[in-house]
Order: sequence, then structure tokens, then C-alpha cells
Amino acid sequence: MSSTAQPRPKVLMFDIGGVCVVSPFQAILDYETKNGIPKGYINYAIRALTPHGVWHRLERGEIPNDAAFMRAFKADLERPDIWAKFHRERLQIKDASKIPPMPSIDAETLYWTMMSTARQPDPYMYPALKRLKASGRYKLAALSNTTIFPEGHEYNVIGPDDVRHLFEVFVSSAHVGMRKPNRDIYEYALKLIRERWGRDIAPQEIVFLDDIGENLKTARSLGMRTIRVVLGRTDEAVRELERVTGLELLDGSGPKARL
Repeated sequence: MSSTAQPRPKVLMFDIGGVCVVSPFQAILDYETKNGIPKGYINYAIRALTPHGVWHRLERGEIPNDAAFMRAFKADLERPDIWAKFHRERLQIKDASKIPPMPSIDAETLYWTMMSTARQPDPYMYPALKRLKASGRYKLAALSNTTIFPEGHEYNVIGPDDVRHLFEVFVSSAHVGMRKPNRDIYEYALKLIRERWGRDIAPQEIVFLDDIGENLKTARSLGMRTIRVVLGRTDEAVRELERVTGLELLDGSGPKARL
């Protein structure tokens, strides 16, 4: 995104996982590596069942987060047709006899590893968010695909360092029954932003940060400006935020810069 010729935005809207907190995609990659599953298969399987897969239904709050979900999630990930298609399309294995057997995937372990990973604040973006909040110069909103934890689970407790405290508008897919990249949830978020901060706020005055291209594409179709956050390179997204906002947001307190 080029920001040099554009005016300062009024609203900064953030995805959560992979932007404000450590990406659950990292947990997926780690699980694949540890269990000998081809890199990228799990995300491929989830995306292949859009929008009616059990993962998408969970993120829209249509089904409870319980043992039945875990069984259905495992079944979705272990579909032989998707496994075979992945090998044909991504690994270029055309001979069906050379496709390895479908591995067993511990969906419950995978899910909770993703959730625990995504509870860790990102070492670059989280401090930047606190600086943005303290500056008082920008309105901060969040638009995130989420899941609802089982009743009584410890993750339901919002601690003092939870990133949710930094946002005045927080749109959670599982609570509103919509999910990215569908246009309706963006329109809903825009409605809340205007109700809170002014009905004259135009989409062009909003900058949206996300780690998934499809999600950014929908935002741009509405007229929003976007910043792509790349896995393992959130510091670069913060640098882009510095250009957009005119604020100094990196202080060198995160991990050492990559060589």
C-alpha cells in the first residue's frame, strides 16, 4: 500500500489473530511439521469447504464449541477427496497410487494449540497499538473471525493485557453470525464505526490490517485502505502504520531484527 500521497485516516481497524496476537497459522504449521503433514494442507482443507465447513460454522457462531464440533472438524480435515485434491493441485502428484495414506489428525489438540498461540500478544503490533491508543489521534476498531469458548473455560476470562481493551469497536464473527471475507460483516463494522464516531466517516478514511488476502480484498471493494500483515513480519506492517499515521510506533523492544 502506498500512503505518501494519501491523507491521514480517521479509523484504524485491525484483525486480531496474526496481526495483534501471534498467528494461529504458526500453530498449524508447527503441527504439520511435527506430524509429517504436508505444509499448507490443513489450511487448504479448511478453505476447500468454504462456506459450509464446520470451521466456518463455528466462526459464525452457528454451532457450539463442544465434542461434536471436534469430531466434525476432524472429519472435515480427513476427507479423502480433499487430501487427494491437495496432492494433485499443490504437490503435482497426478498418479493416485503415489498419494500417501490420509494421516490421523488430532483436531482437538490442533484447535487448542491454535487458541493458546493466539493468546500471545504480537511483540511488535501490540506495543504499537498501545502507543496508538495513548496518542488519542486515531479511532481503533477490530474486525476478527473468532470462536466462542465453552462455558466456564479459562479463555473466557479477559485479563488486563487482553488486546480487546484497546478497541472501542470490536466485531467478533462468532457473536454477530457473519465472518470475513463476506461483505456483510464489513458493512456491519462500518455501521458501528459510524454510529460511534460519526456518520460522515467514509470507507476511504479507514485503514484495515489483516493477514489474509481475501479479507483485504473485500475491504478494498468497499473503499477501505489496507495493509497486509505477513506471517513472521509484523514489524514491517508496523512500519507501514508509521507511514500512514505519522507516529513513531516501533521502539526496538521486540525481538531482534532479522538479518
